[in-house]
Amino acid sequence: MTELDFVLLTTYFLCVTYVLYQIVNSFNDEVMVWLDDDDLKQQLADQNLTDAIGISFKFNSRYEYHNLEKLQIRINNKTKDRALYVDWDYCALTEQYDKRSRRVTRSVPGEPTDLFQRQVFSVIAPGKTLFEDIFAEDMMARKDGTIKASKTLLDFSEPNKKAPEAKKKLYKNFVNSKEPFQFDLDLVLRFIGFGTSPTGDRIRLVCRFNVRKLDWTAGLPWNPKMP
Repeated sequence: MTELDFVLLTTYFLCVTYVLYQIVNSFNDEVMVWLDDDDLKQQLADQNLTDAIGISFKFNSRYEYHNLEKLQIRINNKTKDRALYVDWDYCALTEQYDKRSRRVTRSVPGEPTDLFQRQVFSVIAPGKTLFEDIFAEDMMARKDGTIKASKTLLDFSEPNKKAPEAKKKLYKNFVNSKEPFQFDLDLVLRFIGFGTSPTGDRIRLVCRFNVRKLDWTAGLPWNPKMP
């Protein structure tokens, strides 16, 4: 093998390696999201609400970073004689190692043109279930004259240099699939009816979610994205 052959062969392998790296990297952006059911069940039990309220969320089996655009919540009023109200203006989204508290806004019918200062509460009749899509307010922006989601629910970009060390460490562990990170939905509800105060008795429940980054092989075309 001549010196030129060696150079050409080395260049070829470097090019192949680079192309394979780019292929792997293009698939390396998928996550799985799930609710900490045990924690929520314990909160309901502690407040004697197990037989009164049911809460669940609908998730796909996995998401690309830019496709996690909302939370799909289901709230079931299990009681027979009390209405259950959801006070959206008292609800908030928070993230692990982030000081922000983000206002929650729900999807409304039609094409809204503004984000109102106050949101109308939702009422769940006895024995019925509420289905809602919810967002963080800072995700919303005006597009074609109406308010729509313009960002993803979570930001998966690398923290800047001024970020706390704990956040940088969490991000590193997250992208290496060593540790999930958490975000919370503070949900505020109240019952109105027999045995409650005139304005209802407020209940605070924290819905905790885990997000785990999947191995790059999850993004291969023959791995289905839907359950």
